[in-house]
Amino acid sequence: MEKEELIHKKILESGEDGISQQELAKKLGLSTRELATVIKKLIDKKMIAKKAIKENGKSVIKLFAIRTVEESNIYVNLESIEEIPCFSCKLLFKCDNGAHVNPSSCTKLSSWILSMDL
Repeated sequence: MEKEELIHKKILESGEDGISQQELAKKLGLSTRELATVIKKLIDKKMIAKKAIKENGKSVIKLFAIRTVEESNIYVNLESIEEIPCFSCKLLFKCDNGAHVNPSSCTKLSSWILSMDL
């Protein structure tokens, strides 16, 4: 595995707590100078970020992985929209703002909205 990938993986594994550069160098058995060069490249590629964090009253610089949307697992519960009356309405193709059939004057849609527990 390439050094950049290995370092990024270790920073990613540190999660929300992050990891200091010194701790990372110890874990990987790299010199701080060698590590600093790779970290600069990862920061330039926007794969990691450096942040100052307060730990035990001291300011510590830690490294954090930047997650992209593709890497994030986003779960959406679609159960609430399954019951929207529009999806089963025979007039959906005619429904439009300003048309004879429209969301503003739809009694089925209004009733459904009013019945929701918000």
